[in-house]
Amino acid sequence: MMFVFRRNSGARAALIVGCTAALLFSSALPATASDDSVAFAPETAQQENGAIDPTTFEGPLVVATPSGAELVVDVRAGKALEVAEAIQEADRQGSLDTLAIRTSRTGCGQKVRSVGGIANTWATSVQGCAVIGYPGYRREYVWENTSDVHLCTRARGFNAGNGASWYSTGCGGGATFLVPWGNTLAYTQMQGSSMSWATGVAYLWRA
Repeated sequence: MMFVFRRNSGARAALIVGCTAALLFSSALPATASDDSVAFAPETAQQENGAIDPTTFEGPLVVATPSGAELVVDVRAGKALEVAEAIQEADRQGSLDTLAIRTSRTGCGQKVRSVGGIANTWATSVQGCAVIGYPGYRREYVWENTSDVHLCTRARGFNAGNGASWYSTGCGGGATFLVPWGNTLAYTQMQGSSMSWATGVAYLWRA
């Protein structure tokens, strides 16, 4: 089994470190992603503030760490917070490579194809990956306009009160934005809006 680290720096280099038997995690799922689209686990019950209920969530989870590494792991029901705390503490101690876990093989971090609404109306994308951060964490969203129509976007994030909000992520041909997230457990998601009164607009974004 492998750790897969994704860095949020410009190059976003991947660092792969070998590890041993599973601890706290279920078996990896089969890969489901293609180059421009990806399938995700069924939607889990969400709380009123838009966050996922950690007592019922199970499946692939992106765990963000203060060092910039992102680990995509499969967790059993009720284990999300325990797993995230173990990974983030190991990151703080500089001992991520000593954890014995199984990473997920789902398409988290892959591209999702979505469509924006017509004439300044917002159309909401499918849900992306489940992500858990840490205090002060800002989730990176990357999107690319694949149409000839002008597009504006916004992305789901969480304010200081852990309430879900839509944050502007720019207009035009594409952009990379950091959106407030904190230590919330929730699904990534975007909205798009075409500036045309005649047609919608297609775009890709990193789930």
